[in-house]
Amino acid sequence: MADALPDTPSCAAYDPTLNPGSYGYRPSLAWGLVFTILFVLIAAGQLFHMIRTRAFWTFFFIMGALFEIIGWVGRLASYWCPYSRDCFLMQTASLITGPGWAQAGIYLTLWVVIRSVGRHVSPFPPKTYLAICFCIDLVCLSLQAVGGGLAGAAYSNGTSTQPGTTTMVVGIIAQLTAAVLFSILVGFVIYRGGSALRSNRPLFYMTAATVFATMMMIMRNVYRSIELTEGWRGYLITHEKYVLALDALPMVLAMGIYVIFNPGAQFEKTATAEQQQELAERDQPQKNAVQRYLNL
Repeated sequence: MADALPDTPSCAAYDPTLNPGSYGYRPSLAWGLVFTILFVLIAAGQLFHMIRTRAFWTFFFIMGALFEIIGWVGRLASYWCPYSRDCFLMQTASLITGPGWAQAGIYLTLWVVIRSVGRHVSPFPPKTYLAICFCIDLVCLSLQAVGGGLAGAAYSNGTSTQPGTTTMVVGIIAQLTAAVLFSILVGFVIYRGGSALRSNRPLFYMTAATVFATMMMIMRNVYRSIELTEGWRGYLITHEKYVLALDALPMVLAMGIYVIFNPGAQFEKTATAEQQQELAERDQPQKNAVQRYLNL
């Protein structure tokens, strides 16, 4: 249990034989730098696309990346101060909260796809599904925030962290359930709108990115659910390779794919293609008239 750890000066030299620290290991400096830089690049890329395309709804991805940056900065600081409870709680709260913002961005991306392809591809009206998803996401974030606050207070006071941990686990499992249900909706949209998506490359890319990102979010949520169920001194949480491979990497991929196939940029291409098609259809009668005149 985290509350059973001895008090050690925050920036004392790391000695796992005397005190394994809040993590159970000393966070890697190299990996901390790598993931901090990656999330900074993702945030910068999303900000660039948002300003250029004026698709301001993509700010959810920026917020998700910012929380990831804060979390990984906390882990970086923990390399030099391995016994700092503030740094540990900072990274815990941020890395649990950030994915909720990214998930909201994924919901909105599918909403844009449905609006572009047509209402018929969704079993629910787009606004209804979006409202339901946002409500679920808000509840999940609230549970995780409250749980993190309770666990953090208990951790600092040296009391049991179990009530807060349980609340966090409920929030993460609820988020996992929402991601699975959302993936079913994505499959429904692909099934009904397959031909339209195949004929519209930007929409196809947006949908493919959404499928990939959703898979990464499900992987991450499964890991976090199991990790916290084991407790703060469980095997997964005390071995850094798992948080790197099953939390950090999936989040980089889930948000990074939207920098490459940015929803705002892809939607801009779709709108441009539709305008060109509309102009071509409008000019076709005139072209036909000219052709008939030339054939006289």
